[in-house]
Amino acid sequence: MATPVTLTPVGDPWPERSSWPDHLYPLHGPDFARDPFTYYDNLRRHVGPVVPVSLEESHSIRGYLVIDHAIQLDILRNQRQIWTRDPRWYRDLAEGALPAGHPLIAQFAYRRSRLCSEGAEHAQLSGPGNKALARLDMLRTRDLIEELADQLIDSFFPDGQPADVNEIDILDRYALQLPLLVLMRLTGMEEHSALTAGTAIQEMLSGSAGAQRAAEELAVLMSDLVEHKRKEPGADLVSWMHHYNASGEAEPLTARELSEDIWLQIVAGRGASTTWICNTVLELMTNERLNEDVIAARCSMDQAMNHVMWTNAPIQNLIGRWATEPTWLGGYRIGTGDMAIIGLGASGADPAMRAVGLDTSRTNNAHLAWGAGTHGCPAPARELGALIVRTGLERLWDRLPHMELAVPEERLDWAMPHIARMPTALPVRFPRPPADQPNGESEEWTVTSTPRPAATEPIPPQQQHTSPFTSSPPRTISTAGKDEPSGPRGLLPRWRSLVAWWPKR
Repeated sequence: MATPVTLTPVGDPWPERSSWPDHLYPLHGPDFARDPFTYYDNLRRHVGPVVPVSLEESHSIRGYLVIDHAIQLDILRNQRQIWTRDPRWYRDLAEGALPAGHPLIAQFAYRRSRLCSEGAEHAQLSGPGNKALARLDMLRTRDLIEELADQLIDSFFPDGQPADVNEIDILDRYALQLPLLVLMRLTGMEEHSALTAGTAIQEMLSGSAGAQRAAEELAVLMSDLVEHKRKEPGADLVSWMHHYNASGEAEPLTARELSEDIWLQIVAGRGASTTWICNTVLELMTNERLNEDVIAARCSMDQAMNHVMWTNAPIQNLIGRWATEPTWLGGYRIGTGDMAIIGLGASGADPAMRAVGLDTSRTNNAHLAWGAGTHGCPAPARELGALIVRTGLERLWDRLPHMELAVPEERLDWAMPHIARMPTALPVRFPRPPADQPNGESEEWTVTSTPRPAATEPIPPQQQHTSPFTSSPPRTISTAGKDEPSGPRGLLPRWRSLVAWWPKR
């Protein structure tokens, strides 16, 4: 019986290999981590729109970095049906040629999910999740985001009365936390499970020695959540996914497939939103003109966020498009199973795009941060992602309008931007914030007469908020033999102050 080493995913023998270029340009190292934009620009000027690169020192993880905007769009749209997201087409992986234990290899694992599928299978696997997201009431969702953002900002002042000047790591204390907390609340996850999931996601994405164990733990949590919501549906994302999965419009997904889609929405949504928040905060603190325009309402927060998509893209590279047949790309002969890397971080410096200028880029939405084609981010997910980032930034700027970088920008340490680019820490400082007064006047910050509950104090029932989903799905799923859940349906438990349980790095 043939093995995957000798057969393609469609059962044909792998064709004879195309020869790789003699020189691979390193997409790693301190220079690349510190200033990838200059690096991309040098590659464009000295090599061309497509560059053969290696992602690690042994040159075993290799691909063709595409830094031309038009070629990027052509691959993402895939109108010629040449490129796939299915990593089983990655020939170097299939033949065991990748360095054992390298952290990037986990990015290439096949999962039966929308991420690794094409055509009708992709539509089937993404259907329940997309339909459930479309049920979100965005006004209620904004209320939820503001509520969580305020809790996190309140935690900057644990003793109630802030010092004259306060300093925190805004990445660790805010940008890492807010998107994940929102997504967990939307799924209806219970507090204890959310604590465990938050810790697992943090460890899994860190690339540490325990990443594989954390990924397995997260898979179990997602499976338990799917099963719990099958038995006791409520006004949440997972329950609505169950409803649409059982609607009969398409072949229903298995519990494992539903778990994979929830896993993907949480992990992908958290990663991109965290980096987008972090990079926009940094841009506003270091770009005086942009900051002044936002404060003076000459530029909306949406426009500032769009500007960052061009100048410091949260997702630098989309790693994982594989050729299903030989083709040509930027003058290179691409073999079956070779990998293309979409260099989104280089798009802002593309000569064809530079004519828009930095100011115009505030409103130019031609960036490919949301992807394109069938694997582009669907509209409900785009709207939710932008809402989390925009609301989180607006609350931060409303409450801490004089926030500034606590160290010189050149002293920031940056994580290797293979996929996402953000500093490893973003220390900021801010003065004593003013209180919002009903008459519009400001005075020194003081604790109000109805303070928020302490970290260990449950929030009274009358302060509970309804779910961003306006209703629970119809009970089309049998719950025979199970007791009805206690308490009014359609309400999510209002977690205690989230900073009491958030996993610290």
